[in-house]
Amino acid sequence: MNSAKTGAPANPALAGPQSRGRDGRSGVRIVRVSRFFLEFPRWKYVGSNAQVEGHGFYARDSVLRIETDAGIDGFGPSRISEAEARQLLGRDPLDFYADRELRSPLQHYDAPLWDLVGKLLGLPVWRLLGGEGPEWVAAYDSSFYFSDLDPAFSDRGVARLVEEVEHSLALGHRAFKLKVGRGLRWMEREAGLRRDIEVLRAVRRAVGPGVRLMADANDGYDPAIARRFLEQVGEDLFWIEEPFPEGVTRDLELKAWLRSHGMSTLLADGESADSAVRYQPYIAARALDVLQGNVLGFGLQQLRDLSRTTASTGISLAPNNWGSFFGFYVQLILGRAVPNLLLAEQDPCASDAVDVSAFELKEGRVRVPDAPGCGWIVRTEVLQRRATLRWRVE
Repeated sequence: MNSAKTGAPANPALAGPQSRGRDGRSGVRIVRVSRFFLEFPRWKYVGSNAQVEGHGFYARDSVLRIETDAGIDGFGPSRISEAEARQLLGRDPLDFYADRELRSPLQHYDAPLWDLVGKLLGLPVWRLLGGEGPEWVAAYDSSFYFSDLDPAFSDRGVARLVEEVEHSLALGHRAFKLKVGRGLRWMEREAGLRRDIEVLRAVRRAVGPGVRLMADANDGYDPAIARRFLEQVGEDLFWIEEPFPEGVTRDLELKAWLRSHGMSTLLADGESADSAVRYQPYIAARALDVLQGNVLGFGLQQLRDLSRTTASTGISLAPNNWGSFFGFYVQLILGRAVPNLLLAEQDPCASDAVDVSAFELKEGRVRVPDAPGCGWIVRTEVLQRRATLRWRVE
């Protein structure tokens, strides 16, 4: 790795519109592609949700570095195979880009190539994708799991979750998603439901009325329990997420019930979908208010296209992002590209290998920078120490 940072073109003459010749090519060639694993420490241990026991102290990303003969790199999360990466070698990156579209072996794992194309053209990726969103994108912290049930905090209980929310509030967040569904595995059903309600009420008292709260049951309720939960705290919730396994009929029934009870609470779901095709019946029936396709599995371009499909329906996007450092920033880029990204989900974790200081969090919103590419800067000398190389092709 021959440069200290990979956040901007090494050769300024290659930056900007002049980097594309009359034939639409840059004259640059891809010479090496490497895939790494990177771990990112969280500030706290993240415990269980309704379904899964313990999420740990670290998030982990699979990342790709695409190197060119001009010293300009593309970098970002991706899970492509070695065989797919070989199809990039020797190619001009702009061969894969035309009319705001990428067509490449990366398919939906497209952030590294968008990063590279943006740097070659001297343009931010959000502009290449459309540039229809705000400069400051709304975000939320989703790291509030069942800390009240963690033996390490047995003397704190619900107060521990309040402390965690107050910590995030001090960092600049103004929206928080709390895990519920304790009665599925970890508590007796009625006791678990009472605790879920107690947690929501305690956090609302702590943060006041001007902060958005969401609840995520990870399919830990059934429709009857979901309604009982919402009867108690629905007016405090911006959205209810995955209350039970989604289905067009049952989702429409819950939406109708919410409206009949005078609640504006949104219904969010769909993070288990593996393609936009899965959403078609939900979009047609308007059975969901918020679609949550996984940000890395769907990729920037497919989510941008999904935004176009839903923009006229009143349905918003809030892509799922958990266990990924980069996923948060990919969502923010999308949020400045499209008009209907509702909130970007953060799994709060840190990195000394990736500089994201240009993404400023203030009063619940994050400023998305104007820098060419994705806007993050990779410190390659730190990457050498921190990353675990899976493979390299050249």
